[in-house]
Amino acid sequence: MDVIDALRSARVSRGWDQSELAQRLGTSQSAISFIEGRRRAPRLDTVQSWLSATHHRVVIYPSVFADATETALAIDGALGAGDRDRAWRALLDYSDGLAVCPPVECVLLAAWAPPPNVEPTWTAAVAAVTEWRLRDRSLPIPEWVDELQRTLPTVQPLNISDYDLTPAVGDVPEAFQRHNLLVEASALRSA
Repeated sequence: MDVIDALRSARVSRGWDQSELAQRLGTSQSAISFIEGRRRAPRLDTVQSWLSATHHRVVIYPSVFADATETALAIDGALGAGDRDRAWRALLDYSDGLAVCPPVECVLLAAWAPPPNVEPTWTAAVAAVTEWRLRDRSLPIPEWVDELQRTLPTVQPLNISDYDLTPAVGDVPEAFQRHNLLVEASALRSA
C-alpha cells in the first residue's frame, strides 16, 4: 500500500466521501480528488492533517508480502485487463503471505480495509482469505471482514475460467462459506 492508497483507505474507513473530508480539512473536494486520483502528490502536512482528521496514524513495518489493499487493487487491475488468472495469483500470493509471515506482520497486512473490488465475488474472496488465514493462526480478525458488502447475497463459486467446476460445500473452508463463496481449500494452497 502506498501513501495515496493509505489516505483513501483512511477516508473510506470513516465512511466519508471526498466532500466530507474536504470540509473537515478546510479544502475543496477537487483537491482531495486530485490527490486520490494521483494527479497531485500530497505534501507532508496534508498527509498529517488527513490522517489526523480520520483518526489514523502511519506505522511503518517492512514486508515482502502484499497487504489486503494492495491485493484488492492488484485484483482489480488484473480484472480490468481481462486476466482472471493474474487476479487469482494475487489472491493466492496474499493467502500465502498470511500463512507464513510472523504474527504481527499478518495482523498489519490485514489491518486496513481494502476498497471493494469491481466484482463482488472478489471482494468476498479477499475478506474470506483474510478470515481463513488469520483464524487458522488464532490471530485477531479485523472488523472490515464482517462488513455486509464483503459477503455475497447468495452462494456462488469464484470462477477463474469457464471450465471451473463448482466445489462441494464440504471442501470449502468455513470462512468462505460465511462469505457465501465456494472455493476449495486445496485450491488455496500454492504448489
